[in-house]
Formats: sequence, structure tokens, C-alpha cells
Amino acid sequence: MRNERPGPDEGERGDEPSRTARKNASHELQRLGEELLELRGDRLAALELPERLAEAVAEAKRLTSFGARRRQTRFIGKLMRGLEAEELAAIRKAVSSQ
Repeated sequence: MRNERPGPDEGERGDEPSRTARKNASHELQRLGEELLELRGDRLAALELPERLAEAVAEAKRLTSFGARRRQTRFIGKLMRGLEAEELAAIRKAVSSQ
């Protein structure tokens, strides 16, 4: 039996974004998270981030090791994937107006 992929109109996968698109979106959120780390404390507090994300950002600011900081920014990107579009727009606006 061959392992054939269904066409775009077959099965449920036609509506899902491609793996590359998902990875690009993930990398973009990681970059946004890195820019979030550069915000001043007052601007960061004004964003009213979810508690877990705010803790992750505070932890990343505290870290000095390159590898640990890189892992933490990936975690921040993962947390940001769960945010609503309005929250992401507010973060982008705060980062761009820095």
C-alpha cells in the first residue's frame, strides 16, 4: 500500500496552514518576544500581559546565559501562540512605538 497524500479537497488537511507557514508564524512570534524583552518596565507593565507570559518575560530578562535566554525566548514564543489577535496587536504596537 502506498502512502499517498490526499488532495486539497480531500480530508481535513486542506484548510490547515502548511508546516512552513506554521514555522514562520512561530519564528515571527519568537522575534516579537525578543523585542518584548527590550521594552522598558513601565511600557511592559502597561501591556497587561497574562501572568504566565509576564513571569516568563521577567525570567528572560534575568537570565545572562545565551543558551538559557534562547530557550526562554522560545518558551515566550510558545506562550504568545496562545494569545488572542487583539493582545498580539497591542504587543506589536507597543514594540513598534518604542
